[in-house]
Amino acid sequence: MAQYHVPGVAIGVISGKDTFSAGLGVARADKASPFTPATATYLCSLTKTFTATAAVMLSEAGKLDLNARIKDLIPYFKVADYTATKEAKVIDLFHHHTGWGSEHGLAPVGDTGEPLDRALLQAFYLPQLIPFNQAWLYSNTNLVFASRVIEVAAGKPYEEVISELLLQPLGMTSSRFFYGSSAPDGDFAWGHPAIYGDDTSKLNPQFTQIPRAASGAGALISNVADMLKYARFQIDGLDKNGKVLMSGQALDYAHAPAVDAPTGGKTGVTWFVDDISGVRNIHHMGSFTGYRTWLELIPEREFAVVVLTNSDRGIEVYEPLAEAAIKLFTGLEKRRIAPIDSDPKVLDPYLGRFVGVYQDYLIKRDAGTYRVETKSKPIYPGAPAWADPAPATIANAGNGWFIITDGPKKGLVGELLNDPNGKPNYLRIDHRIFIRETD
Repeated sequence: MAQYHVPGVAIGVISGKDTFSAGLGVARADKASPFTPATATYLCSLTKTFTATAAVMLSEAGKLDLNARIKDLIPYFKVADYTATKEAKVIDLFHHHTGWGSEHGLAPVGDTGEPLDRALLQAFYLPQLIPFNQAWLYSNTNLVFASRVIEVAAGKPYEEVISELLLQPLGMTSSRFFYGSSAPDGDFAWGHPAIYGDDTSKLNPQFTQIPRAASGAGALISNVADMLKYARFQIDGLDKNGKVLMSGQALDYAHAPAVDAPTGGKTGVTWFVDDISGVRNIHHMGSFTGYRTWLELIPEREFAVVVLTNSDRGIEVYEPLAEAAIKLFTGLEKRRIAPIDSDPKVLDPYLGRFVGVYQDYLIKRDAGTYRVETKSKPIYPGAPAWADPAPATIANAGNGWFIITDGPKKGLVGELLNDPNGKPNYLRIDHRIFIRETD
C-alpha cells in the first residue's frame, strides 16, 4: 500500500465454514477515518455479477429466455449495425460478444424519461467497434442493456429486482445503488487518483458520480461484510436463512466456461473463468475513477476472497493479496504468464499506435528494446482521465502474445487479433480492443 500509494484496503476471506475480514489504512487520505470491513465503496464492475446473477435467476423462474433476441423482447432495440440489431441475444450481453462501443451509459443520456430506457433508445448512435460476434470485447454497454432487459422481464425497476432477488434475501443491509453527485454520508471510502512517483501531495480524495444509466454496470455500493454474504451465496446458493435461493444447476451454468476470453481465458455469464491445477476459479474485477475491486471464488474448495480498494492503483495490491490468500487457504497456486525473450518476429507486428475509447496504446522499438506507452482520454467530455504511468518494456510471452515486464501494469498480456480483412490490426489488452491507426 505504501509503495503504490493506496490509502485503504479491506479484505474478506471465506474458507470452509470460517469467515475472516480486515481493514487497513484510511477511507480518505485527508482524514483519519479507518478503512474497515464495514466501509462502503463503489463495487464498480463487480455490480455486473449481480446483474448477471439476477438474469440467471429470472431465467430459472421462467421469466427470461437468455437465448431470446433482444429485439424480440424490446421491439425498439436498434444499434447502428444491422447484423447486431437482428442477431444479438440476451446471453451475448453477458458473453461480451457484441462488438459495439464499450462505455455507453457512462456518458450523460439526456433528461427525459427513464435513464435505462433512454440509453437503449440512443443505442442507434453506438459505434460498432468490431463486427458482431467476431471476438470477445468487454463492454459496459452490454450490462447497461442487460439492466433494461431485466426491467422488461421482471416488470419493475432494475434496482428493485436486484434488491428483491439478492440484497434482501442475503441480508446485504449496507448495499444499495447510489447515483448522487456528491459522496454518500457515513462510512464511505472516497476514490484516489493514481500517483506514479513519490509526490504524495497529489493524493487527493475525489468523488466521481456514476449515472443511473450505468446502474447494472457499476453503480452498486457495498462493503466487505456484505460482499462476504454474497460470496457465500455464490458458493452454496443459500439465502441468509439457509434456504435455497438459486439452484446448484443455475449456479453452475453461471460459473461454467462458455466462450473464449483473452489470452486463453474463458467467460461464463459475465464471470471470468480460469483453471488452477484442475480446479475451477471464478472471478471478476471492478474499475472506476479512484477505485479497484476484486472478487474471486473457488467453489470446489469453499473459498472466496474479496478485496476493496480506494485507489486507481488498487490492482497492484489486490492481485498479490488475492493470490496469497488462495495459496494460504487452499494450497493452490496460480501460474503466471512469464516473459520469454524479445523475439522481433513476435513483437514487430505490434509496432504502431492502437486507438481506443478512453485510452490509446503506442508500441515502439528503441535499439532492440520494445516499449509501450499509454495515453488516457476522458470517457466522455468533462469526465476525468486517469493518470498515465511511464513507458514500460514488453517481451514475447509465447502464443504470439506480449507481456509488460515492468511498471504498474507488469504482467499484463496483449494479443493481436485480425480485423475483418484478415490483417492483425486489433490489439486486445486489459479486456478492451484497440484498433491500429493506419495511414
